[in-house]
Amino acid sequence: MKLFRLFFPEKLKLHGWIAIAAVILMNTIVYYGSRLLTSSSYHYDFTTSLDSRIMFIPAFILIYGLLGYAQWIFGYYWSACEDKKTVLFIFGAEIIAKIPSMIIFLMIPTTMTRPDIIGTDLFSLLVRSLYVMDTPDNLFPSFHVLESYMLLRTLPLLKKAPKWYRMLTPIVSPLVIISILFVKQHLIVDILGGIAVCEFGLLTMNIIYAAVANSPRKDIIISKLKKAASLYPAQN
Repeated sequence: MKLFRLFFPEKLKLHGWIAIAAVILMNTIVYYGSRLLTSSSYHYDFTTSLDSRIMFIPAFILIYGLLGYAQWIFGYYWSACEDKKTVLFIFGAEIIAKIPSMIIFLMIPTTMTRPDIIGTDLFSLLVRSLYVMDTPDNLFPSFHVLESYMLLRTLPLLKKAPKWYRMLTPIVSPLVIISILFVKQHLIVDILGGIAVCEFGLLTMNIIYAAVANSPRKDIIISKLKKAASLYPAQN
């Protein structure tokens, strides 16, 4: 319990739990729901010659899996610890980013050819297990990139996150992003897509917040946004 409190010292308020639950639900619907609808559809392969030149490095599975999921757990925990206006901005951007992702998954389902794993070392075995559990579809845009890039972009908004998290995020996020290439789970275009939908979500939330702040009915709108004390200003 003491170790748990060391890493998760803040108790989440109701708005934080709601935000996390909403993102998990949206992620499940978009990622797994679209798979059910496109299982019999033609899947496009956007592999380029540059993708083919990228080395397969099994050891990056630790970054892709262990480090990536650890970053998301801590990142969204600390994001959910913030005040209502910041939580609404971050998690709202995350949910909005999943909307174009869903459209793309349905309209342009993608796939790729992954290498045969011949190694018997631990890293190779882990990659082989990943390939079995996670089929090569719903690649573009990459949710691995979307999540890690979102945490990097919204890092300046966090006031309660500890120093170690602030220092590690700019290092971990790029590592997680490039790891998808070295474990041959995604393509270069998937990285670009993940960044694009993330920026779309952030831009949309900035526009919404700016519009509300300038609205003559601002007080009424603020009340409907769960009585937030003020609105988060649009990013410069």
